[in-house]
Amino acid sequence: MVYERYAIYYVPRLESDLGQFGNAWLGYDPVSGKDIPRPTVQGMTSQEIVSITKGAGRYAFHGTLRSPFKLRKNRSLSSLDKALQSFAAKVHPIICGPLSIRSIGRFLALVPDDPENQIPGLAEKCMRAFDNFRLAPGKQELDRRRQAGLTDIQEQLLLRWGYPFVMEEFRFHLTLSDKLEGMDLLRYQALLEKHCNGLCNEPFVIDEIALLGDPGQGGKFEEISRYKLSAAN
Repeated sequence: MVYERYAIYYVPRLESDLGQFGNAWLGYDPVSGKDIPRPTVQGMTSQEIVSITKGAGRYAFHGTLRSPFKLRKNRSLSSLDKALQSFAAKVHPIICGPLSIRSIGRFLALVPDDPENQIPGLAEKCMRAFDNFRLAPGKQELDRRRQAGLTDIQEQLLLRWGYPFVMEEFRFHLTLSDKLEGMDLLRYQALLEKHCNGLCNEPFVIDEIALLGDPGQGGKFEEISRYKLSAAN
């Protein structure tokens, strides 16, 4: 299948506790490409969950390491796959503090509690290693990114890397909702904190990365391949 864009994400395995929660919460399994039933969360209806995750669900449950990009004309999915295999073999797994439910701007996400974690370093490696696969964004995409109201630093990062929230502006998170209003944000955060209490007691581990594809026309991202981080100690 030909995809419109590609992204390098952390995606928990479906059989893991985190994967089972996240995929059910967003109602989508990126491996099969099929919708799945929503979870039962005390204090919320299924309709509420659907309504606050419509946008987030398109991208699957993930943490971004290399934001979606179009391939250059002289690059192929096969060459990207081979580069990812080589990259993953040289990178160590990351273990950091537990996740917690946080608000980032006006949306909710799972965020590592450990401020000294090594995930930003992994994301920077991804940005640098695969930048030569990326087609530079056109004026329309740049203008769309600028609608968020970028700082001078974010504008520079957008022009250099094709995305404004990278390098020093990067913050790893697993998105749980679309934008929410004040009281709704607080209410859903409290309910999710209670529901996810067990998930937020264990160390967070990234020992695999995944390549996902955007089929375009508003379709949901699909998992193409997974790569085990397997650098020797």
